[in-house]
Amino acid sequence: MNESAYDITYLLEAELAQFSAPAAPATRTEKAAAASAVTEPDAVAIQAATARELLDLDGAHEALIQQYMQISNRFS
Repeated sequence: MNESAYDITYLLEAELAQFSAPAAPATRTEKAAAASAVTEPDAVAIQAATARELLDLDGAHEALIQQYMQISNRFS
C-alpha cells in the first residue's frame, strides 16, 4: 500500500475549517444553553453501575463456559 492511503490531511483540514469558521451569535447561544442543560455524569456512579452489570452477567458467563466445556468434551 502506498503512503497516500494513510494521508488524512483532508480530514484534518475539514475539521480545522469546521472549528475555525465564525458561527452566528444565535448558534453559539443555543450551543451554550444546550451544553449547560446536560450534566456531567459522576465517574464513581458510572463505575459502580458497570461493576453491577458485570456481576449480574457473571452467572450467564459461567453458564456459557459450562456449555462450551460440555460441547468440547463431546468432540474430544
